[in-house]
Amino acid sequence: MDLQVIILDYVLTERAGMMLFLIALIILIFQQNKSLTIIEKELSNVVGKINKLVNRSEDTTSDLSSLSSRISNLSGAVSEANNVAENTKKELNMLAEGINSETIFNEAIDLARKGSSAEEIVTKTKLSKDQAETIVRFHGSRT
Repeated sequence: MDLQVIILDYVLTERAGMMLFLIALIILIFQQNKSLTIIEKELSNVVGKINKLVNRSEDTTSDLSSLSSRISNLSGAVSEANNVAENTKKELNMLAEGINSETIFNEAIDLARKGSSAEEIVTKTKLSKDQAETIVRFHGSRT
């Protein structure tokens, strides 16, 4: 009987050990499953955030492209405005030169009518000698 008790104790102990091992294994599997579920949720959140960042990146790229197009249009408008300003400046210079020339010619004509010589007109008005002689010939005093 003693042998039988030893065998029964051994079998029960082995079964108990196996049962404890299985219970521990099942608990470990459940904990791993729980951790895996938490990690999957976190991963899902990270994927969602990455997708939002990708969408924002695409929106930003679209905005930058639109901004670049607007800047290009504004650059063209500024260039055109510069051309208009330059042409206006040239026209104003030509107009000013015309007025200045007209004033000089008027002054030369007045001098010629008062009896000044071509040399005096050249000295006072900086006109060419030919221009002064022509003015004296047509507008000079006839004595």
